Amino acid sequence: MTDNATPVISPYRWVILFIMWCSLFVGLAAQFQIAGLAYKIIPEFKLTPAQFSLVLTAPMLAGVCFSFAAGALADKFGVKQVVAIGFIFSTAGVFFRYAAVGFWDLFFLMFLAGISPGFLNANVSKLLGAWFPKEQMGTAMGIYLSAMGVGVTAALATSALFPTTRSAFVTAGILMALVWALWIILIKPKPHGAPDLPVMPVTRYIGVAARSRNVWLVGLALLFFMGNSMAFSGFLSNALNEAKGIGPVSAGFLASLVTFGTIVGSIIGPVLSGRMGRIKGFLIPVAAAGAATGYAAWVLPQGTSMSVLLFLFGILSGMCSPLLMSFPMLLPEIGPVYAGSAGGIIGTLQVIGAVFIPSFILTPIAGHNYNLFFALGSLCFLLVAIVILFLPELGVKARAKA
Repeated sequence: MTDNATPVISPYRWVILFIMWCSLFVGLAAQFQIAGLAYKIIPEFKLTPAQFSLVLTAPMLAGVCFSFAAGALADKFGVKQVVAIGFIFSTAGVFFRYAAVGFWDLFFLMFLAGISPGFLNANVSKLLGAWFPKEQMGTAMGIYLSAMGVGVTAALATSALFPTTRSAFVTAGILMALVWALWIILIKPKPHGAPDLPVMPVTRYIGVAARSRNVWLVGLALLFFMGNSMAFSGFLSNALNEAKGIGPVSAGFLASLVTFGTIVGSIIGPVLSGRMGRIKGFLIPVAAAGAATGYAAWVLPQGTSMSVLLFLFGILSGMCSPLLMSFPMLLPEIGPVYAGSAGGIIGTLQVIGAVFIPSFILTPIAGHNYNLFFALGSLCFLLVAIVILFLPELGVKARAKA
């Protein structure tokens, strides 16, 4: 298969997409139980704001450590094998959180919980690209990433309903073990009859991907995007409770409006971009509008306007991620052969933004000043639009002219 080859079309691609969706869902739901249970976990473990931020973003730290290697190894050995190994560590981490007794226990187990989502995130473009033609990549990526919104929404909306943190953690561990079994049984590397990709040394895959300027730009855009996303999805619920006096269940519901909006946005974003025939030209105004909408939603008092803006902010956020994450398969210098390594570079930068921007930039600067915290988070979204200015246009119209 050449870099620009169209994959064999098989109806089994929807099974592949479903298992990938379940894998992302359970990983995000487990992670964001921490945000939904913040009002219990913070006093129970005596966490400072910085420690809570580190626990919440510890799964992303696993991506920082392993995404690069996971992408390169998947180019060499296959996505199924690499992600299946990651599931072993993540299932143990999610389940045994119930036994944590302090900050370091919880941090380490949350780090393990992020290994399989990190491995999958680095290789999502490669696996989807093996099953879906380029004209369906945006839609497939949007459906896949809707699991992120569903997982976070489910965690924020239901975590406070569990009688204990132990019961919430054990339930998530059992669900992850079930999804792991489905992954091993049902995932296939490519459609029947599709040619094998060339096998080369790992250093060759990494070298080609690392020389692509566009790979680094996409990664930088996702770095800022995830800084904004984690600021709102990870901290909004507790901020509403602490700064605005909203009860935990109501605060969780309001925060879930953002993640519910991302579900809608991840589905309609690729459709609207496809009809427009542009990706870059679509993303720039969406990211700029998202920056303004997110901050406006925070500064408003609780009411209908806040709810509407939080939902709209989620839609705009959801529109961006599937299109950005489709780039490895769309870039002519990358394609299916090097998509794993490119995804590893992009995934590493993406999770660096998720981990380091909220924990080491926003929280130290803003502390408990949530107005400043969410203003800086919104600035990150604006920076996404600026980075996208330097990317090539890879929409349908541009590809038709190529």
